[in-house]
Amino acid sequence: MKRAAMAAARRVVLLADSSKHGQEHFARFGGLDDVDLLITDSGLGPDDAAAIERGGTEVVRA
Repeated sequence: MKRAAMAAARRVVLLADSSKHGQEHFARFGGLDDVDLLITDSGLGPDDAAAIERGGTEVVRA
């Protein structure tokens, strides 16, 4: 999904395992500020989850 498609979406949901947090990658589709809901595993610490939520993205750790 390209950034323009993300902007057109009513809701953007990202499903990613916690090992992706803090990583820099070659390809980027957008930032966490473009995401409404992040679903990840419990490996993401509560402090990191809270920091992401302060940026406006809801976090669900499952």
